[in-house]
Amino acid sequence: MVIPNFLIIGASKGGTTTLNYVLDQHPEIFMSPVKESGFFWVSGEKLTYQEPGSQKLRFRVVDNWEQYQNLFIDVTDQKAIGEASVRYLCHPKSPALIHQFIPQAKLIAVLRQPADRAFSSYLHNLRDGLEPCKDFEEAIAQEKHGLRQNWVGLQYLNSGLYFAALRRYLQLFDRSQLFIRLFDDLQNDPQTLFRDLFRFLEVDETFNPDLSHKHNVSGVIRNPLLRRMWTGTVNLRVYLRPFLGGRLRHNLSEWVYKDVEKQPFPPPLRQELTDFYREDILQLQDLLGRDLSHWLRYSSDKT
Repeated sequence: MVIPNFLIIGASKGGTTTLNYVLDQHPEIFMSPVKESGFFWVSGEKLTYQEPGSQKLRFRVVDNWEQYQNLFIDVTDQKAIGEASVRYLCHPKSPALIHQFIPQAKLIAVLRQPADRAFSSYLHNLRDGLEPCKDFEEAIAQEKHGLRQNWVGLQYLNSGLYFAALRRYLQLFDRSQLFIRLFDDLQNDPQTLFRDLFRFLEVDETFNPDLSHKHNVSGVIRNPLLRRMWTGTVNLRVYLRPFLGGRLRHNLSEWVYKDVEKQPFPPPLRQELTDFYREDILQLQDLLGRDLSHWLRYSSDKT
C-alpha cells in the first residue's frame, strides 16, 4: 500500500500550482496526477454541487480511501510522495483527517498576504466563468451576509485566516512537520525556497528545476472572443475533463492564461480587508517569528 508522505495544504492563490509543477519535475518526487483531489476535506462531506461551476468537483475530488490510494499506484522508487489540495489549510476537519490516515506526513504551506489572496482568488473564478458577481465588493458582501454559506470554491474570507488554520494543525502535528513560507519568498527567491523544500522532503537539494513558467495567473482575459469562449464553456470543459489528459489540460489552460491581464485591487477595499485580517496577521507573525508588517500596509499593485 502506497500513500503520500507529504501534502501541499495551501494556501490557495499562494503559488501551489507552481509548487506542484516544480516538485513534479524532481526525479525523487512523485506528485499525484490529480491536483485538488481533496480527500482530506471532502471525506464524509455531502456535496450538493449547487454553486456556480461546482460540477467540476465531481471529476476531481476523491472521497473514498481506496480511490485515493489509487492516485499513487504508479509510484516506483520515489522517496517523496505528495499531493496538493489547497482547501486542506483552512478546512476545519482536514488536520484531524490527515492525522488519522498519515500522522507522520510532512505538510507544506505557502502563505500570501490575505487580502491580495482573496482578490486573486476572485479574479481566478471570474476568469474561469465561475464567479457570478462582476464586482469584488459585492461578492464579499454576499459572503459576509451568509449568502454563500454552502459554496465551496466561491468564498474568499476564511481562507486567509492563516493563524487560526495553522493552530489547528499544531494541535496535532509537531512543528518540525510543517514547512511554512511566504508567497514573497516564492516570488523573490524561488531557488532558495525550493532548495530548502527539497531538503525538508529529504531529496536531492542540488536538483535544478525549471522555474521559468508562470502558472494559473489570475486576471481578465484580454481578447474578447477568447474571454467569451473560455468563460462561456465552463460546463463543456467540465464534461470533457475526464477525456483529456492532465498534460493536455494543463497546456491548454496555460495557453489561455498567457492572454490574462491583471486587474488593480481597489485601494479602499484592500484597506478594509487588510483591517479584517489584522489580528490574525499579528498572531501569525508571532507564530512564524517573521516580520509581517508589510502585509499590514494598505497599498499594493499585485493581484
